[in-house]
Amino acid sequence: MHKLRSSGIGRRAAIRRLVCLAGGTVLAAPLLGRVKPALAEGEGNVLRVEEDWYVKIGVPEPGEDSPQITTVLAPSWATSGNLGIFDLNCATQPNFSSGGVQLQLWYNGAMIQARSNTNWDSIHYEGEEICYTSAMSLANGQISFEIINGTSNTWGAFGTGELKLQNASWRNNLNAYDPNCSVTNSRVGFASHRVRSFVLQRIRYYSQNGLKSTDDTPRVLHQYDPVT
Repeated sequence: MHKLRSSGIGRRAAIRRLVCLAGGTVLAAPLLGRVKPALAEGEGNVLRVEEDWYVKIGVPEPGEDSPQITTVLAPSWATSGNLGIFDLNCATQPNFSSGGVQLQLWYNGAMIQARSNTNWDSIHYEGEEICYTSAMSLANGQISFEIINGTSNTWGAFGTGELKLQNASWRNNLNAYDPNCSVTNSRVGFASHRVRSFVLQRIRYYSQNGLKSTDDTPRVLHQYDPVT
């Protein structure tokens, strides 16, 4: 059941909202002055990027909506323009709701679209493994953000077409994409001690001719091994 919270949502939700405000605190500082093309122009234009993410849960606490995890995907380090935000185990827009997953599209610091799946369960399996792919693509003057190939015990399969948003874009390529932007701005926003591992496992670059290259370098954002 969708558990909508009122504005008096308590400390954890207030903290969580601060983490997710992409147009403000989270993204503004890291993004300033950082423009780093992923590929040189001579190598061909990138039109689609896919990031494979892996989450290993430790001991969750469903009654506290924890843990909560956010990934960010943007076409460049610029603070303006389009970017996608994906929340696991909560929805923050337009109000905080516990459980489920939510994809958001932000433009110039404002959230303009959001889409959630229909399963609002909170993570409740100890040792659960969650996998999903964040994808960004350009076509016909539109930039699209979507979540695909999601698997989990709590929500089953997700990202099967229901988590996709798009907006007009002036860009004609994604050559300025930098995985360090995703790594810097994605995080375990609440109850990090309940997450054993959070990793960007793989990145795929596509041109108009199909798969262009694959980056298999794992980027570990969070690792926690409690003493037993």
